[in-house]
Amino acid sequence: MKHTIRIGTRGSKLALYQAYRVKDELVQKFPEKQFEIVVIKTKGDKILDVPLSKIGDKGLFTKELEVAMFNDEIDMAVHSLKDLPTIFPEGTKLGAVLERGTVNDALVSKDHLKLSELTSEHTIATSSLRRKAQLLKLNPDFNIVEIRGNVNTRIRKMNEGYCDAMIMAGAGLQRLEMDEAITEILDPKTMIPACGQGAIAIEIKDNDLEIEAIIAQINHKETMITSSAERVFLNTLEGGCQIPVGSTCKIDGDQVKITGFIASIDGSKFLKETATGPVENANEISKELANKLFNAGGKEILDAIRDENLPSAQTELPLKDKVIISTRPADIHNDLPELLTKAGASVVSLPMIQIEQRQLMAAEEKCLQELDQFQWVIFTSKNGVISFFKQLIEIKGNTTLPNDLKIGVIGKNTAAELDYYGYAPYFTANENTSDGLLKELKEKHSLQNQNILLALGNLAGDKLETELSKANSVTRINTYQTVKPPGTDLNILKSISNEHYDLIVFTSPSTFNNFCHFYCTENISEVKMASIGETTSEAIRQGGAEPLITAKDSNAEGLYKAIIDYYQTK
Repeated sequence: MKHTIRIGTRGSKLALYQAYRVKDELVQKFPEKQFEIVVIKTKGDKILDVPLSKIGDKGLFTKELEVAMFNDEIDMAVHSLKDLPTIFPEGTKLGAVLERGTVNDALVSKDHLKLSELTSEHTIATSSLRRKAQLLKLNPDFNIVEIRGNVNTRIRKMNEGYCDAMIMAGAGLQRLEMDEAITEILDPKTMIPACGQGAIAIEIKDNDLEIEAIIAQINHKETMITSSAERVFLNTLEGGCQIPVGSTCKIDGDQVKITGFIASIDGSKFLKETATGPVENANEISKELANKLFNAGGKEILDAIRDENLPSAQTELPLKDKVIISTRPADIHNDLPELLTKAGASVVSLPMIQIEQRQLMAAEEKCLQELDQFQWVIFTSKNGVISFFKQLIEIKGNTTLPNDLKIGVIGKNTAAELDYYGYAPYFTANENTSDGLLKELKEKHSLQNQNILLALGNLAGDKLETELSKANSVTRINTYQTVKPPGTDLNILKSISNEHYDLIVFTSPSTFNNFCHFYCTENISEVKMASIGETTSEAIRQGGAEPLITAKDSNAEGLYKAIIDYYQTK
């Protein structure tokens, strides 16, 4: 018997709400057991600026949670059912679903305009081809744009003029207690929902009989029947978010009624049918409905869409056959290896630092418990954001910040990390340095007599604290620490000595200094290096070497561009 049952989830506000819903229901059924929430980051949380239709969506928000289950880090994974692929990875299965929330889509608009009042003069934002196709069927002249990010970020973008209206899942808005943002709940006759929309799903390993028996106690039978039928419809069409299909299933007595559609992206071709029959045959009825639409012209529609969304072949890869060594840990938060790999490079991981979440002291924990005493919190890195919110979850059980707390960050990547947890920065410094942040803060916000919390790492300098303290009360918390790894791959070091590589990339002074600890410093000047910025380059020079490349913009994209420019002009 497991002593503590671990519930895996993404870390966004909505995902945490869903995980705690599952936990609360389990605690009611099993008050004698211990349940723990474990946050796992997924690929889909990182890619916020690319349309889903261009990257595909199978496992986009679920894969890392499944890996955590196989690695025995969690005992179950909680998802929005609509995010789950219709075919589970071998060894996992859908264990249970909670009672379904609102299945309908919702319209959020400026000036509370309803869908019938929107015209071609208005811009409507959505991240879903399903919604786009149905909107264009209603009005081919609608101006529709892509939008990604959490609910708060989308609403902020709308209020700043990015769009006039948005369509989102009604259940998500209601679960975030944002009903006041909803202008109109859309009738499924107008906007057929996504398959499984509104349902919270629990994925488990298919051989874990103990967990299976436990979650069976909170499974909602009617939701399982209707959502399973909708997923059969989707699976029959081999669909996902990247194609415009949808279905909705309802139970009336001993009968089910299933409506499904297939459409072209521009809505000009639209196939829609409804089928009814006994509840016990719901899946078979749904499959027959999907096949009927597929054979009535759906195949041609879907084939054309999939051909259009195939990634274009790259004829020239600027880093083809280059071997580039990365000195940061190989994890989901590191964008650079992915950028280099897409450009044709073979990226070898040689981690020279480890990022560890710190155990906070009692006084530091008190700061997080009493965040309403601060007017500002400032982050200088993604790792600071990640550790801060994980500590909030551990201390308070949620990621809720005071409404009037202003958030300042360095760089768009730190801002994107903040977006993941459901918040938008009040201030973003474009320069990725403390000097840049201080300069831009002074220009845009004259901070005086403010209580400011700095959430930093142990290696961050004292400049921010010193300068801001001149006119404010400043509290610093080191939410994480950067440490030297206990060992390294000697074969890669040997490859560097034998020049079986093209470039080694350093993204901070600590990655270089730790590399020197493991590598023969007598030969350090011969190592071919790229540096993320002038601060790192200065550390390299002090170590007796000169980088071949120094990025002008101190971030992953800036370093990637500098590497591309170097090889193209070499």
